[in-house]
Amino acid sequence: MAKEKEAELKETVEKQDVLVLNGCTEFQGDGCISQNAIARIVTKAALAIEGVARFAPKGAGDILNFFTGKAYDSSLVIEFIEGKINLNLALNLYFGCLVPSVVKLVRAAVAEQVTALTGAEIGKINILVKDLVDPEPVAEEVPADVEVAEEK
Repeated sequence: MAKEKEAELKETVEKQDVLVLNGCTEFQGDGCISQNAIARIVTKAALAIEGVARFAPKGAGDILNFFTGKAYDSSLVIEFIEGKINLNLALNLYFGCLVPSVVKLVRAAVAEQVTALTGAEIGKINILVKDLVDPEPVAEEVPADVEVAEEK
């Protein structure tokens, strides 16, 4: 019976692209996490790093395809391989940031958050800097206690 349940779970995992979480079987059930949930964690962690503008738009997979030999057409690709999470991120950074430092910070933040929130092990995190974009202009904010004179 246990072998049947294990085979059924394995089939579910393969079909739905989910990762079985270690330590989630205490109450005779299984705990799994989907690629969508992992994507949310990765997105928040990456975008929190100073210098990251946004994920690159679709079509960013051109260079990822070259390096990985796989067909990617997304700015975030998540793979579950042998119980580990492999990630491919395509990002746009702000022009003027120190690219190697930002990439290193993104890799560390993503790995830390995914591991902390899921307990899953990270395999690889490949990061492609697709473009450098100009920072958005910052509108000057007027403190609430300052009155602004109107032009007449």
